[in-house]
Amino acid sequence: MINKTKRQMIPRVVKIPRKKYFWGATSMPGPHKRNASVPMLHLLRDYLSLGDKEREITRLMNEKLVKVDGKAIKEKKYPAGFMDLITIPALNKNYRILYDKLGRLAPVPEKDENANVKPRKVLNKFSIKGGKTMIACHDGYNFVSENKGISTGDVILYNVKDHKMEGTIKLQEGSKVFLTGGNHVGSIATVKSIEVSKSSQSNLISMEEGFATIEEYVFPIGNLKFNSVELMGGVGK
Repeated sequence: MINKTKRQMIPRVVKIPRKKYFWGATSMPGPHKRNASVPMLHLLRDYLSLGDKEREITRLMNEKLVKVDGKAIKEKKYPAGFMDLITIPALNKNYRILYDKLGRLAPVPEKDENANVKPRKVLNKFSIKGGKTMIACHDGYNFVSENKGISTGDVILYNVKDHKMEGTIKLQEGSKVFLTGGNHVGSIATVKSIEVSKSSQSNLISMEEGFATIEEYVFPIGNLKFNSVELMGGVGK
């Protein structure tokens, strides 16, 4: 396995100085793809400044002081991706990973009351025995549900502490969405219409703001009042 990458070869979603470090960490296989994630080393050292050296971050994680989606993470190359919840209980700090306007992933402060709720976009679903449905989400999380109303493209609100679904945000006309790619990445928009493709091509989503994008770049947020989303995308503006 490749353990490190030259700084110039680091994926563009990782926001770290180009000249400060010659080498950068390589995300290990995990819930997010390498080109859509930030290794925990860079997140804790370069984004949140919780240590100056790699060994300081390693010690911090070995002591299980950092959690991702409610689970203590010890691996410094663990990939943190879009909508992941980063909590540091010892400092009483919570962060949510979002895209900025340049398409880079960044940790944004989150309020305590929202620190256990994670939106997960449904990428696929499968029927299984017992009349239940297996739901596959954007962060690699799979779970079984009896809810027949969940569709691909929808977002479920999952409580990572209680391990249960608390609600669903539908992808439909009038929905508020956070854009995860394209020319308007990191922005909030409102769905005007959905053009369903009859081929293998992606569905086309037209926005009230006067542009269109593909469904893969659309993440429904509805009326979420997450502090992180408001800070990054400006909900309601």
